[in-house]
Amino acid sequence: MARRRDWPAVIRRLNESRKGELTLRMGSPGSAQVTRCRLLAEWNNIEATTVGATLHLRLKR
Repeated sequence: MARRRDWPAVIRRLNESRKGELTLRMGSPGSAQVTRCRLLAEWNNIEATTVGATLHLRLKR
């Protein structure tokens, strides 16, 4: 079974990172895209893009 991510913890890690950026490998391009949409709907201080199954998160400046 796939591991569930603790998204509030991921966002905290993003906020605490020096560059204000995180890259996460998702299970598939579709799951990366769905996750991007969900994160953008829930948090307004981030930018999210996908490249294939990779999700790139960045704090808005």
